[in-house]
Order: sequence, then structure tokens, then C-alpha cells
Amino acid sequence: MDERKELTALTHALRRLHQALVGVARREYEAEWGQVDSGQLLQLLTKHPGFEWLRELSGLMTYIDELVDQESIGSEEAQAARGAARKLLLPGGDSAPASPFTLRYRDILQAEPLVVMEHAAVRKLLD
Repeated sequence: MDERKELTALTHALRRLHQALVGVARREYEAEWGQVDSGQLLQLLTKHPGFEWLRELSGLMTYIDELVDQESIGSEEAQAARGAARKLLLPGGDSAPASPFTLRYRDILQAEPLVVMEHAAVRKLLD
């Protein structure tokens, strides 16, 4: 099993999902506050409380990217990364409260076909 190749595919799929979610958040923000350019959007993503829920996914992508950049990747590390993605995107029956990301993500999955398609691509890699 090539952990680097699998994690690279996962991080690419997560980026596409993140991009779709940013599009949704941007549309919602612009509907209330007006159009923003790319520089303003970057500032919103990193500093605005209304975009904070997305930072959990951003952190996961960063974590996986750092693993991929290592000289060697242990199977335990790769499994932990996949487990973190599953926990974030496919919350199960554990008794832990849902994160802000998970709560918002569930709602968006019900309303946004592009997000559903990107979710399915990530899920395929996690199954």
C-alpha cells in the first residue's frame, strides 16, 4: 500500500470539497454584506468568526499535507489521518458533541449538490 499516494489523493479531494464549501460560505456572506474580492475572502477565511467553522477542515488538510511532505509515512500516521477525516466528515454514533464544522456541514450537504458530489469523492477514498 502506498500511503503517500493515498494521502495525496485524499488531500486533493479534501481541497475540492473545501473549495465548494468556501463557495457556499462566500455566497452567504456576499448576500448579506456585498461582494468581496479574493484578497478580502482570504482575510475572511482566516480571521472572520463567520468562517471559523471551515478552519477545522483547513487544519486537517494542513496535517495531511505535512504527512505527505515527510520523508517516510508510517501506516499508523496514515491511518490516523484517514481516521481524522472520517471523524470530521462522517461522524458516527459516538457520544461526543458535533463540532461547529460538522453541524454546518450537515446542513450544507442537504442543500448543495456540488458539496454532495465532492463529499462522495472523499468518502470513496475513505471507504
